[in-house]
Amino acid sequence: MSRKAIFSLFVFGTLIALSLPAGRGWANDTPTPAPEFAGISDWLNSEPLTMASQRGKVVVLHFWTNGCSNCVHNYVHYRAWQEKYKNEKNFLLIGVHTPEFEGEKDVHRIRERMAKNGLTFAVAVDNEMKTWDAWKNGFWPCIYLVDKSGNVRRRWDGELDTLAYSGVTRTIDELLAEPEPTGRGKER
Repeated sequence: MSRKAIFSLFVFGTLIALSLPAGRGWANDTPTPAPEFAGISDWLNSEPLTMASQRGKVVVLHFWTNGCSNCVHNYVHYRAWQEKYKNEKNFLLIGVHTPEFEGEKDVHRIRERMAKNGLTFAVAVDNEMKTWDAWKNGFWPCIYLVDKSGNVRRRWDGELDTLAYSGVTRTIDELLAEPEPTGRGKER
């Protein structure tokens, strides 16, 4: 492909991206079971986790990559949730680092960027995009809220602005206020 064709595609893609809203969220009409982690090569800041073992907790799971400027803009919100919920035993923030480009697969680089930006939550390194595919994800960043029963209840595609952050935080608080699941299938 010629340089001119590549440049034209880049300009066209940029124009489309700039015309889209920064993010949008929606509540699921029917809660759907959260998929399990798949193909995780490394866990940072945590021992390996499973979604099944998180029953009874509200899980904020977000897909990101350290080379994405929109993902970087969300760091302030992740740090705020880490601080707000640091004593909440039924809350867990999990990042799924899924690289867009080959250079973003370097685990040492991911660790350095996390340390530099004060990101201390659990991170699953999804270099082969297996978890990305299991969740049928399509955006960097993308945030999923999983309730205490292990069901995806809300999703936000894209960067959070102040209003969106407030709305997602309010939903986290609502999910934390819900009763613990009872009956079969609850695992700890």
